Amino acid sequence: MSAKKKIEPTDGAHTKVDRVGTAKSRNAEAALALLKNNQPAVALTDTPRATHMVAILLHGDVSDDRMEIYRAVRNGFPLQSVIDMIEHSDVYKRYGVLSRIVGASDRTLARRLKSPEEVLTSEQSTRALYYAEVLEKATDVLGSRELAEQWMVKPARGLDGEMPIDLISNSVGYELVTDFLTRIEYGVY
Repeated sequence: MSAKKKIEPTDGAHTKVDRVGTAKSRNAEAALALLKNNQPAVALTDTPRATHMVAILLHGDVSDDRMEIYRAVRNGFPLQSVIDMIEHSDVYKRYGVLSRIVGASDRTLARRLKSPEEVLTSEQSTRALYYAEVLEKATDVLGSRELAEQWMVKPARGLDGEMPIDLISNSVGYELVTDFLTRIEYGVY
């Protein structure tokens, strides 16, 4: 049983009405609260959803079937799919996420880049999936890819001052970051 859907822009904003009857976006409020400390201002307009990062890893398929995603991870993502995913994020390029996913030195990574059709191990593929899912969830919760990428590299109080991008590479850190995003989404941070 496999459910697939087309990649379509979606509007992830949630609205609520405050005490005086003014409609406010929950995503905008959360984003403003997180970016108060001298972060560059970014327009908080509702933008179409950015590229699905998980879909890039799955060769364009956006699947709701976690078993299908499990099988893809178990078999390993091609290195080229992971490279393509990272190319869609300025933050992931700047912070060396490919090295974190592959878990190799720069020399070893340079050697592996010569054969991008090579398949990653299931552990490396799991790390790639973590990075893809967190950026998608952060984009949904905060309302734009720009805000999500800014949030990823800013120390977060709810994560004991750690930057989310530094925690994602293992399962415990991934759980901490996704739980924190859920708390932000529901206004419990």
